[in-house]
Amino acid sequence: MPRITKRLVDGLGPDDVGRIVRDDELTGFGVRLNADGSRTYLVEYRAGRGRGFPTRRLSIGRHGVLTPEQARQEAKKLLGQVAHGEDPAGNRAARAKDRTVKDILLTALKEHWKPKRKASTAKAFEEMINRTLIPEFGSTRLPDLTRAQIRAWHSKQTHRPRQANLDLAILRKALNLAVADDLLRDNPARGIAPHPEKSRDRVPTDKELRAVWKAIDEAPIRTSAKLIFKLLPLTGCRRGEWQSAHWNDVDLEAGVLRLRAENAKAGARTVPLPGPVVALLKMALRDSQWVAPNDEGDGPLSNSNLRDAWAAVLTEANVKDLHLHDLRHAFATRGAALGANALILRDALGHKTLAMTGRYVSRQTDPVRELSERIAASILGAAEVSSANEDAVKATDPMSIRGAQGT
Repeated sequence: MPRITKRLVDGLGPDDVGRIVRDDELTGFGVRLNADGSRTYLVEYRAGRGRGFPTRRLSIGRHGVLTPEQARQEAKKLLGQVAHGEDPAGNRAARAKDRTVKDILLTALKEHWKPKRKASTAKAFEEMINRTLIPEFGSTRLPDLTRAQIRAWHSKQTHRPRQANLDLAILRKALNLAVADDLLRDNPARGIAPHPEKSRDRVPTDKELRAVWKAIDEAPIRTSAKLIFKLLPLTGCRRGEWQSAHWNDVDLEAGVLRLRAENAKAGARTVPLPGPVVALLKMALRDSQWVAPNDEGDGPLSNSNLRDAWAAVLTEANVKDLHLHDLRHAFATRGAALGANALILRDALGHKTLAMTGRYVSRQTDPVRELSERIAASILGAAEVSSANEDAVKATDPMSIRGAQGT
């Protein structure tokens, strides 16, 4: 048995999954490589003197949060309690009976997703937890949560299959962490079949695009929402990329948006901004560090604000079943229709599957800019708005719509 060190723990590989490596100096101290790649420090002991007493196994904490030496010191402390006749695992199990699913979800958010995921991803998970999982399961005590209860809830979500599958995945991961921490014996969210998901390839027609563009100007929605709704089809960016953009990320002289790694799905990249986009941004208010701020100006426009505003636009336009992300599809399909090279188009969209090196992206800047200009002109033409016409930026003219702070 080796001595547990950082080098040893970091060197555990796929063949070690599920195996407990025990320390050769401190009896009862060990580390386990979990199926998700995380490492958990633990102690083992008998709950009493003699072989007739059961062996207990107690999680100390995760590698990364604790160093091997910190885990070793905690193990000594726990084993010292055992030597004095205490049962730390039994005490923890008793405390676990008072833990609720809400406690587990919030702990996973704080200790797993926020430290290990992009801020935007952790924020999206937090919204899903607060919107769906806590209202549905939050008050249930952890030992009382059953697979039948989760399956019954999930089976009713046929109207939102993809979102229900995401919610289920978040719950399953949080409960996996509870199992790894010895708060549960089994994960009741495992073994539940996901809903089948149909791939979505919805692209607005020219008629719908004209109606939506007009409705963006006329619907009683926030100025920031109007701006984002026009930027999406003209640049092909994801919603969150403009939502999280700061004004110092935008260089109007160079005509580029420099996406930071934490705000872009495929990592940091430079997005060329076509002329109509530069015009929109020059007319936009700059009373916050965010390009599209919330009402107070101290943060970005929220997802819920955008959802409500988009619903108002669709109602005004009388357009059905058009998602906000479908505006990005409009950019992509028009680029393909204009004969764009697939690699250049994917570079323009920032698809992770074909993300290129910084040198390659730099080499493709001019073709991507030319493509962006042509797509933006095509979008504006379909919306019956000329890029040379001031009406193209009317939606973000602070004098004309500053008071519109509705949905």
